[in-house]
Amino acid sequence: MFLNDWNAISELYQCVLNFARALPEMPSSLSLFSEVRLYNYRKLVLCYGITKGSSVTVQWNSSSQRFHLALGTVGPNSGCSNCHNIILHQLQEMFNKSPNVMQLLQLLSDTLAPLNAINKLPTVPMLGLTQRTNTAYQCFSILPQSPTHIRLAFRNMYCIDIYCRSRGVVAIRDGAYSLFDNTKIVEGFHPAPGLKTFLNMFVDSNQDGRRRSVNEDDNPPSPVGVDVMDSLMNQLQAQQQQQQQQPQPMRGAAGGVYPPLTSPPPNYHANVTSSASMMPTQSPGNIHASGSPSGALRAPSPFGPTPSPSSLGIAMSQTSFASPHGALDPSSPYAMVSPSHRGQWPGSPQVSGPSPGARIPGMSPGNPSLHSPIPDPHSPRAATSSQIMPTSMPPPRKLPQRPWAASIPTILTHNALHVLLLPSPTPCLVPGLAGSYLCSPLERFLGSVIMRRHLQRIIQQEANLSIVNSNEPGVIMFKTDVLKCRVALNPKNYQTLQLKVTPENAGPWSQDELQVLEKFFETRVAGPPFKYNTLNAFTKLLGAPTNILRDCVRIMKLELYPDQAAQLKWNVQFCLTIPPSAPPIAPPGTIAVVLKSKMLFFLQLTQRIPVSQEPVTIIVPIVYDMATGLTQQADIPRQHSSSGAAALMVSSILKRFNEMHPARQGECTIFASVHELMANLTLPPGTRQ
Repeated sequence: MFLNDWNAISELYQCVLNFARALPEMPSSLSLFSEVRLYNYRKLVLCYGITKGSSVTVQWNSSSQRFHLALGTVGPNSGCSNCHNIILHQLQEMFNKSPNVMQLLQLLSDTLAPLNAINKLPTVPMLGLTQRTNTAYQCFSILPQSPTHIRLAFRNMYCIDIYCRSRGVVAIRDGAYSLFDNTKIVEGFHPAPGLKTFLNMFVDSNQDGRRRSVNEDDNPPSPVGVDVMDSLMNQLQAQQQQQQQQPQPMRGAAGGVYPPLTSPPPNYHANVTSSASMMPTQSPGNIHASGSPSGALRAPSPFGPTPSPSSLGIAMSQTSFASPHGALDPSSPYAMVSPSHRGQWPGSPQVSGPSPGARIPGMSPGNPSLHSPIPDPHSPRAATSSQIMPTSMPPPRKLPQRPWAASIPTILTHNALHVLLLPSPTPCLVPGLAGSYLCSPLERFLGSVIMRRHLQRIIQQEANLSIVNSNEPGVIMFKTDVLKCRVALNPKNYQTLQLKVTPENAGPWSQDELQVLEKFFETRVAGPPFKYNTLNAFTKLLGAPTNILRDCVRIMKLELYPDQAAQLKWNVQFCLTIPPSAPPIAPPGTIAVVLKSKMLFFLQLTQRIPVSQEPVTIIVPIVYDMATGLTQQADIPRQHSSSGAAALMVSSILKRFNEMHPARQGECTIFASVHELMANLTLPPGTRQ
């Protein structure tokens, strides 16, 4: 025991001694970020954060012969959870491999803001998201892979990789693509179509460096040795001064770069060959030791899936992601751990030298912080970027977009990540129509992609719907007997699904009715919380006969715009899934629209009363008989006495309406009956559903 105590003191003292020696070179930002709260030879307590409200305690565990880290909160954050608890295991593994306090503080600084945002994501399992209404699915699953690599799984279907870097940025990619081959998909996940475009909407145009266009992201240029490039440029400029002639087209230099100057001197190819030693050749084992300014995300790799520049670009950016502890920025003091050494990889050329990205920012295909010097034409900085573009820079290549574009990381600032992950109102929607479920832009995007995927399967199963081929990517087109429908993500924000309805011929549909149908789909069907059965029920309504669908649309209008029917005593809500408080006709969460010889659907009526009083809400199951045209309340088994009184009054009003207004041939009485119910239903005091 005595020796163990002294050993613990010795191990911790060595860490503190190294930390004290490094203090004079400690960055000022790190000094403001952290402070030593306690050191008594047995433990070291560091407080960090803007308010120093988070703490980490370092101790040596004699029994396990390892360092033990304990995270907590102090002061204003006391009682809250430390956001780094997510990666506590990874932090301990990293610190025991490299017990460097300065490295630990730098890592805590780089990951504090991203983890605070990630902690805001909903992780509570939810029921009713799929056809299996009794099975709970977790919205987001947070899966740490390393101290700087967090994987987010959305409903066990989509995967987002977040890599924390220094200088206030993160790199985000689609985690469904393999780290080593962009043509392969990780088992259990699906690529998220449109993710790259969606993430680019959050790229800060004021960052240092300009955004690369989407085509350039999909097909990055190959790296060229800087010394080779400098030599070629000098020779070409000298040749241009000596020979007064028109420029001739030249063959591509190494790596596919075409200097737009003049024809090369006779020894052009010999010059490239003799300068091969200046071009760094990386092996998978020495990526982290490269001289590239951003290490892993910028270092090329020779084992891409194909020899094309685009494949090499993918391999470069992803090889480093396999590193469990690799720092992703040179400003970080923590080490870049490599899976192996240069000389140990079979067939690896023993060539050393600086990365081309070290002297030409933006030329490296894996340089996501600067991307390409060619500005995105849609970027707000396009005008200013074009003014400072070097004249010797080749024009951007017009290459087709690839489906695996999202496998290339997108760089976002911490502020942009907070906007991406924190709950916010749905953009472009009137507050009254946006619904009560508040979620983050990332959840809205992934949820919309899931609903679009569900819609494709539902259309194939519905007999009244038929798919229409579309050449537009990400667009689903289908038709009913009288309507043609187009469903796609909102191009302005990629956070909502939009429905565009067009009548097949000049029928009874008005433009107002079509707009109500489209708005109801966007706000009540395809929006949060993104339930499969809600979408399935709506498609059944679309396949209903025209007179029935038009009456349902008029009820939807009363739900969307209740102020337009101020004379009514009740507000209405069209239930697409059976609510928990509904009569026990079917399990909660199942589809609430049944369409055969009769139509069964559910309405939720909420009494209009002053704000100070608690509103009365009842669920009304309604059956419409297509043969007789009668609208009446469905038979309700095992009614409780409190809700039984409301059910009797509803049945009485509907029965009286059918007697006073007999249905005519071809006329639908759904809306007229519901309107009568909303105008005349009066419940006795104390009635509750």
